[in-house]
Amino acid sequence: MKVLIDPRAGFCGGVRRVVKMAEQHMAETGEPLVSLGDVIHNEVEIGRLKELGLSGTSHDILEGSTNGMKKILIRAHGEPPQTYEKAQKLGIEIIDGTCPVVTRSQTIARTHYLAGEQVVIVGKPYHPETIGIRGHCDDQALVVYEKSDVEKLDPDRKTFVLAQTTVARPWFQERIDWIKQRCANIEVQVENTLCRFVVGRDRDLEKFAKEVNVLIMVGGTKSSNTKVLYDVCRKVNPRSHLVVTASEIDVNWFEGDDVIGVTGSASTPHWLLENVRDAIAERTGAEIIGTNATERA
Repeated sequence: MKVLIDPRAGFCGGVRRVVKMAEQHMAETGEPLVSLGDVIHNEVEIGRLKELGLSGTSHDILEGSTNGMKKILIRAHGEPPQTYEKAQKLGIEIIDGTCPVVTRSQTIARTHYLAGEQVVIVGKPYHPETIGIRGHCDDQALVVYEKSDVEKLDPDRKTFVLAQTTVARPWFQERIDWIKQRCANIEVQVENTLCRFVVGRDRDLEKFAKEVNVLIMVGGTKSSNTKVLYDVCRKVNPRSHLVVTASEIDVNWFEGDDVIGVTGSASTPHWLLENVRDAIAERTGAEIIGTNATERA
């Protein structure tokens, strides 16, 4: 039996960037820091950052007493303009960790909105990234999640479509088809705003899942990306299992000469993948192959 970590697994660039920003700020100032919402959709990594001094707060903090808070961290998902305006009025300094890919989506959406076009976001209406993009369109952008959502679209108005950056490519394409059917007699421009890491990740992960006998996906319970990638794994490898930590590993999943692959979503830190791999090796006697990799640059 052998166990290895997916060489392409680890944080995406946006998550890695905001985590480093938080760590650096706390190290340089010696002060705790507050993020607006969970800085990452992985409860284990949140626990580690909490020990360093990072805590999370809700948007309610911007509606009333700040409890003496002077700085706030914006997570990679981004925020609508109103968040920045409220923070400024309250004298709170913003440390902006918005992923550059998300910032681009916000800018593009606002440009087309100001041009008078019907802006459509293909994504989850409750997702913070979608909420942020809508905010940059004065909350006038329409969100298509279910097929019935296209009924809200004006079929005679020039339409611009973009995606929540973390949705799956086939899922995005299916909704593009719905929108084009609804707006068949008008120009529909589509901008592929999918994160390159996410788009390339499903192909890489599908290949990795086929190469191992058992696939262990490590990810947070709140992570949309984890659920998407886990579905990719299960379609090509029925012996795929989703865990949050090493404690959930069941040795009955493994047998004989299995090659066990450990992977994760864009919000899964590499140190956690190593913990899961090491736990499997310790409990099954599996040989660890490959070397510890650093997070991708």
